Amino acid sequence: MINLLRLKNSFVYAMRGIGELFRGQQNFRIEVIVAVIVIAVAYWLQLRVVEKAILALVILLVLAAEATNSVLENVLDGVNKEINSHFRIAKDMMAGLTLIMAIGAVIVGVMIFYPYLELIWSNSRQLAG
Repeated sequence: MINLLRLKNSFVYAMRGIGELFRGQQNFRIEVIVAVIVIAVAYWLQLRVVEKAILALVILLVLAAEATNSVLENVLDGVNKEINSHFRIAKDMMAGLTLIMAIGAVIVGVMIFYPYLELIWSNSRQLAG
């Protein structure tokens, strides 16, 4: 049987965690703002459903990587505030993973948006010329 109180609490805790990410992590806030802009442009350009789905998936992967990075940093900082080369390496590697995800998202975004933007640009040049 489903325990509705536990289910409700799970959502409350998850929303609290997302709130902590948004309040405490500048990169997460930037990524959310960029995601909103990308989604708005996707609808403005009337991208196909599959293209919107790919963008949404990539956005969620970047946000999940950023959240995972923040979790790791918080756990390691909670374990030991002293400079520890193993912890520093782990934190740097996780930050690197997040950067790789963000770069991949930009590449996917360019691949999806380029044909639409190229069409708009070429049409505007024809109208101007």
